[in-house]
Amino acid sequence: MPFGFLYYVTNQLDTIFTGLTMAVIGITIYEARDGFFLARGKFRGKYEALVIFLGVLVGSSFLTPVINDVWAAVLPDIHPGQLIGSILILGMVGVNKAAEWNYIDPKSAIVYFIGLVLVLNPDILFII
Repeated sequence: MPFGFLYYVTNQLDTIFTGLTMAVIGITIYEARDGFFLARGKFRGKYEALVIFLGVLVGSSFLTPVINDVWAAVLPDIHPGQLIGSILILGMVGVNKAAEWNYIDPKSAIVYFIGLVLVLNPDILFII
């Protein structure tokens, strides 16, 4: 079972990284919560929010295939340890942004550190 999962993940890395990239981009464009819609630092009304949302939807539909092609071209040249490190760093940034948590708390710093170590010294993955 674990090998089947790893095989699947390996074959879907470009899609996974495209999703991570789009998530990080998406959470920086606007914030929608119960009772408000915030875009570019300003609260927006329902009609403005609808226009922004639809614009982002259309824009992301054009941007996603381009980002996917970039990742598909780049990923074969990246060491697996660097991939895992990048996933850890991007994932932690995404979680902290989405939940409005502190980016530099001790728990996040540990994840960033591990990710950075893997990005800078990917062969350490095979030592562990």
